[in-house]
Amino acid sequence: MTTSYFLAVDVGTSRTAAATARISSDGTITASPFALGRQSDSTPSVVFISDGELLFGDAAARRGVAQPERLVREFKRRIGDVIPILAGGRRFSPEQLYALLVSWVIDTVTEVKGRRPKGVSVTVPVTWGEHRTGLVVAALARAGWRDIRLVSEPEAAARHYEAEEPLAQGELLAVYDLGGGTFDTVLLRKSGDAVDVVGDPVGMDAFGGSDFDDRVLRHAVEAAGLSIDDLSSDPDARVGLATLRREAVEAKESLSFDAETVIPVLIGERRTTVRLTRGEFESMIEDGIERTVEVVAEVFRSAGVDAADVRSILLTGGSSRIPRIAQLLSERFDRPVAVDADPKAIIALGAARIVAQDRRTPALVEEATADESAPDAAPAFVRSDPTRRRFGRGAAIAAVGAGALVLAGGIAFSAFSPLGGAPLGEDTPSPAQSTSATPTPAPDSAPSGSGTGIRPSASTATADPLLTPAPPGVVTDLFPLQPPQPETTESGR
Repeated sequence: MTTSYFLAVDVGTSRTAAATARISSDGTITASPFALGRQSDSTPSVVFISDGELLFGDAAARRGVAQPERLVREFKRRIGDVIPILAGGRRFSPEQLYALLVSWVIDTVTEVKGRRPKGVSVTVPVTWGEHRTGLVVAALARAGWRDIRLVSEPEAAARHYEAEEPLAQGELLAVYDLGGGTFDTVLLRKSGDAVDVVGDPVGMDAFGGSDFDDRVLRHAVEAAGLSIDDLSSDPDARVGLATLRREAVEAKESLSFDAETVIPVLIGERRTTVRLTRGEFESMIEDGIERTVEVVAEVFRSAGVDAADVRSILLTGGSSRIPRIAQLLSERFDRPVAVDADPKAIIALGAARIVAQDRRTPALVEEATADESAPDAAPAFVRSDPTRRRFGRGAAIAAVGAGALVLAGGIAFSAFSPLGGAPLGEDTPSPAQSTSATPTPAPDSAPSGSGTGIRPSASTATADPLLTPAPPGVVTDLFPLQPPQPETTESGR
């Protein structure tokens, strides 16, 4: 017997996590992480573009070591950019890669669980406006998923925390969410059975752990006596740079637990190691971390709340594990700092609880103890109302204008990968690329209400679910390659 479940997908800039939630016979909701990775519950947010298929997660990362020019990473940061991404001789919009990764997660979970989820939620940064949210919704619809419930990342984290550590009526909780590519913070208050947003969420749209990775990478390259400009323009150095970046990421993560680490540098004929201490790393990122603390103070001021009235500050997102963050927050606000055992999983767990709560009905509670041997019906997915003030999207989102801090020190995304691409055109799919007769929603106009999801069948089972190719029936070439065209102006594109 298999019981119904709900699925949440948290696509981060660096890592992707998933969680499932079930409704028990007494109506309570339990959530648990779903292991997408081989060594952890989360998996890298990367796509490898091979000649015959797309690979995702760990499998993509492994293939990308030998062919980094075919590996696409950090595409979440580029959602909203009209310039497509070129890799493996094919062109993709950033939101298309986002939707394909979500599709792979859903198909992977479906294969393991033996049935499709009753509902799906997908998390998004709190700083995203209707334009980028609409692009993601439209891309998911083109991939065959409609009416998926969207949940903001910090609110999802707070929902799971509140389920584990119940708040008293009227208590305030601050969420500090520092992921791979964005920083979000929001203030929440327990009201009845819900946790409501207080004031406006605030964030830094282009700041996160990936910027820290770039700082460590630059440090290792320069300490080894190499030139970033020379390496980025040398095709023979691509594999070495890709390997060095992975070593830099592992070094950064190890400094959350160790006082120092060593980064091996194996590029060309250079064979050396670079020592990095926690103090040196903290000095590299101190200016950015201090900026995030100021953003938290701004949230308190805009809500008219004194820090002393906040129960605690909840840290979420993988980059929030850096010890210096908890230290600065504690010194500035003198409030308890709550750190989840897995700050990446807490977002997916909360989002799974939210979609299960939305879809909880007497029939589903009764179904929890029933024999469900009948074939699955197509799941009905629910998308949140963009104007809703609870878990989903805040009506007004305040972004930090000058706070889009970049720590790369001149290292652009394209500097270490040939995926930057030249301007190639806008994401304009042809009618033949639609997966349903239902019109594709415009970027700023998403479908409302609930409906039945029309989805191609799950991928054929393989011995290794992580090697599952792109879902069948999904168009993966929105931009067929054309002969080179003369350069045009911005207005001519």
